Amino acid sequence: MKKETNNKVECKECAELRNHINELTLNIDKVEDEKLIIENQLKKALADYQNLSNSAEKRNELRFFQTRKNLAESVIPSLDSLTLAIDASKDLNLDENGKAWLSGIAAIFQSLSRSFEDFGLKQYVPEKGTKFDPNIHEAVAMVGEGTSGEIYGLAQPGYILDNTVIRPARVVVSK
Repeated sequence: MKKETNNKVECKECAELRNHINELTLNIDKVEDEKLIIENQLKKALADYQNLSNSAEKRNELRFFQTRKNLAESVIPSLDSLTLAIDASKDLNLDENGKAWLSGIAAIFQSLSRSFEDFGLKQYVPEKGTKFDPNIHEAVAMVGEGTSGEIYGLAQPGYILDNTVIRPARVVVSK
């Protein structure tokens, strides 16, 4: 009888242990599920952060380009004026002082041009005979001479900033 009582007690203890093991297993499963949920939330948060970071970087690049473009657009007329002044001075009879002054102006113009090239702004001067391309050229006049559809002459150079046309070259086109 003692054995039977001992077996019953042991069976009762075994049942309690089995219940406790089942409870622990359920808790482990629950914790594993919560862990997966948290891992997924973390992955999503990291992806959202990366997307936000990339978006902010693109916006900053665009803002930087737009600032440079605005600066270029405001300076181009001054560069045009300097070019016209230097070109027009060739028809003047300048004394030595005037020639020295003009030489200084030309040096300033060259320095500005180099600075703007370093900044990414490049002057575009199409050659005579180049095929007219409305993406980079603006026709300001047409002449009956030359090959039809080709550039006959240049009115004003174009400007390109980082492969983006800021101002098309203003050209005379053959009919």
